[in-house]
Amino acid sequence: MPQALLRSPGSTILAAAARLRQRNLLDRLLNWYIDSVRSHFALHGLRAIKSPDIPGIMSDPISIGNSVRRVLSTLCDALHHYMFPISFLYAENSNKEDMLARIRFRHSLNAMIDIALSDHEFQLMAHLLVEHQLAACGRNEEQQIVDREEDEPKRLAFLTGIRQQIDILGVQDRMERIVADVYHTFIPRYVSRQYARIWEQEERQESLMVELKDLIYGPISRCIATLIRRDELLEARLFELATESLVKLGIKEAFDMVIYFPDSIPALEYLKMCLRTQEHRAQLVTAFQNACHARLLHCGANTSDIISFYMSTIKVFRLLEPRGVLLDKVSRPIRRYLRDREDTVKCIVYGMLEVEDANTGDLSELGKELAAASGAQNADAVDDNDYFNMNWVPDPVDAAPDFRNKRSSDFIGSLLSLYDNKEVFVKEIVVVLANRLLELKNYEIDREMMHLELLKLLFGESDLHNSDVMVKDILESKRVDSNIHDPTTVAPGTYPVAGIVHASMLSRLFWPAFRDEDLVLPPVIEEQLNRYSAKFSILKSARKLTWLKRLGTVDVTLELEDRTLDFTVSPDRASMIYLFQDKPTYTLNELMARLNLDEAMTRRALGFWIKNDVLKEDETCKDKYILLERAEERKKKMLLDDAAESSVQTAEEKATEEMRIYWSYVNGMLTNIPALPIDRIQSFLKMLIPKEVGYSRSVDELRDFLTVMVAEEKLEFVSGSYRLKK
Repeated sequence: MPQALLRSPGSTILAAAARLRQRNLLDRLLNWYIDSVRSHFALHGLRAIKSPDIPGIMSDPISIGNSVRRVLSTLCDALHHYMFPISFLYAENSNKEDMLARIRFRHSLNAMIDIALSDHEFQLMAHLLVEHQLAACGRNEEQQIVDREEDEPKRLAFLTGIRQQIDILGVQDRMERIVADVYHTFIPRYVSRQYARIWEQEERQESLMVELKDLIYGPISRCIATLIRRDELLEARLFELATESLVKLGIKEAFDMVIYFPDSIPALEYLKMCLRTQEHRAQLVTAFQNACHARLLHCGANTSDIISFYMSTIKVFRLLEPRGVLLDKVSRPIRRYLRDREDTVKCIVYGMLEVEDANTGDLSELGKELAAASGAQNADAVDDNDYFNMNWVPDPVDAAPDFRNKRSSDFIGSLLSLYDNKEVFVKEIVVVLANRLLELKNYEIDREMMHLELLKLLFGESDLHNSDVMVKDILESKRVDSNIHDPTTVAPGTYPVAGIVHASMLSRLFWPAFRDEDLVLPPVIEEQLNRYSAKFSILKSARKLTWLKRLGTVDVTLELEDRTLDFTVSPDRASMIYLFQDKPTYTLNELMARLNLDEAMTRRALGFWIKNDVLKEDETCKDKYILLERAEERKKKMLLDDAAESSVQTAEEKATEEMRIYWSYVNGMLTNIPALPIDRIQSFLKMLIPKEVGYSRSVDELRDFLTVMVAEEKLEFVSGSYRLKK
């Protein structure tokens, strides 16, 4: 029977054992003893390894270690106790039957030990013990090394004692599983805590790999090798898992690395080195695209911010993979979204021409890239059919079927390739350049001429022929204007032109369409314009000027009772404030009649002067406005749009106006057929419109026109079809 004290059996017991052996009854004795051992272990052994204060033990690393060691020690004592009688029944070097009997008994003991070690409390304590030991090897949250050199020998001696107990019990496989589980959860958490966003700290990034390798091959390797069986590849496997965690961290932070580029270059260099497998590349593409959809490609993001991010994406992924396959994959959602944005072309053109605009944001980098992109836009391009290129390599296996190898990192070219043709950019460039030229003072066009020459290299001189004429008009205007203001050229019987009026003479056929509202200017300005026209007719015989009174700027000085204010405003705003020189109050209808403006333009001009505390709305009478001779505290802010309206029609506005001649045909066909999709409308227009009128519009142009008609409440768009508004 299992006894509390271990003592050698006497001669009587040994003789009885010999008699049982002669009668082949030892197996029955062994079976009876195995049952007795199981009962004894269930009654005494399992109770001995239970800890009464589990919550208190779990809160203290030292208590956890002592408890694990106590459980293993108890099991070792039980193993020694239960095996002691067997050593007398079956000798170590005996026959095969005795050896098999000893193995069978040890298997029974191993099953009991396995049940004891499968206990949830012990498993939790063992996991926490290994985790605390690994954590002691690295840095804590204060970035201090936890494991000092004098502490490591003590820890390793403690772990050596546990390892000896594990070897006695023969549960090395169980401990290896525990260590593997803990390491697989510990190292990603440690890497994330210690190295997340460290790409912003270049001085730390340079030693990242050295620091991590020293940690894995040093304290962590010694700690794990003390607990489990060591082999030659242990350190390599541990370091591979650590680098895998670093790669996953880099993939997770790829979106932020693009935002903080170029500060993130050190981390990108490491990520480039670690992107070795197709699985990693696929994970990077998926994670980056998901981040773009969640954080960038939505209506709350400005188009200029998306374009800036796209340019940074080109830089980052060209650094990660110069071949361009990854860039091709991650940029497709961004390019698709930019194509669908209405103001993408405008933002790109404003950026190339370095136009400052609150609505399009700051894309001045495009202006800097314009010179390089124009001069050598195809310099780095690689021809796949260049058989003399000794550096040629095939496309990666994960390249898309329609991937085309383009080594060029030209941002301008990448942005221009968003659309199938460059005509949309040319139209917008002409409009923006026209506005820029009309806003100039003193006819200084050096900057515009430089941009125009660079743009010619991108789009060709023929496409920008109108822009050349526009620039020449301004240069010619400077010469004509100086002659008009020359006092020596005043003809007899005429009056000289005042120096306050300067004009640009535009060749009507080569400039974009202008808004044709006939603004009523102050009489003093009208008089000067008439003198200017007369002088021009003398200098340019058989030619006369038609004034575009909405265009240009006016320098205004307001002398009020308690202050003097200077402004540079549009002619409609200047004309409006000039009216208050004669009368301090006006109603909205009076201003509209005196200036010949519509209500929207009149309210926009009023909003500007109200915002600058020059006018205010009468609180007792709606749509009545009063001049503020003395400044007063502003009681409320104007919510009217103060953005200056361009006097040049955009390409979309011009196309819409030209499409209005087809409205009668659209109206007629929708009267006969209540609802039609856009494809059917396009087909009917091509068939019904006479050849002398002509119809050569694309489906996109027709869609834009129908969208305008929907906005004007002439049409409805329901279930993919258009119908007349009821």
